[in-house]
Amino acid sequence: MSDLVLRGRAWVYPDNVAIDGDLMALEWALKRETRPEVLKEHVFAGLDPDFPRRARPGDIVVGGRRFAQGNAHIQGMIGLKGCGVGLVAESIPIGSFRNALAAGLPVLPRCPGVRAMFANGEAIEVDFATARVRNLDRGTEAGFPPLAPHLVEMLRAGGWGPMFRRRLDAMNAA
Repeated sequence: MSDLVLRGRAWVYPDNVAIDGDLMALEWALKRETRPEVLKEHVFAGLDPDFPRRARPGDIVVGGRRFAQGNAHIQGMIGLKGCGVGLVAESIPIGSFRNALAAGLPVLPRCPGVRAMFANGEAIEVDFATARVRNLDRGTEAGFPPLAPHLVEMLRAGGWGPMFRRRLDAMNAA
């Protein structure tokens, strides 16, 4: 499997999941917390508080339209990354999409109809480099608009920070 292929269980969420309150309590943004090991314990605190205990690395959050809407705080995306999961959604506001990329969270932001492909707990496989999504239980799959190559490379690097450090190292070596 590629480094950007995840396989696990689907965690299906509705339209209009808010970044503050549903995905992560606002207090973590106000505290400016950025440690994944802290934030992962509070993912979906307002919507599905048992998620951090039940989710496993490789699982995929399947979101509806406007997933992570509202104030573009990065804490929810860092928390998801800390859980070791990926994210596919019917749509994501641009600020939250940018935060997912910055955090190094494997993400596909434009997957119309993806929620209808899954029920909670079904086996899912997502290739984030090619934007192929498979329901392993039903034997179905779909392709969605892939990320631009430079964004795939950012995910491979682990997010904006590691990508920036890589560029600085290359500049210093030249």
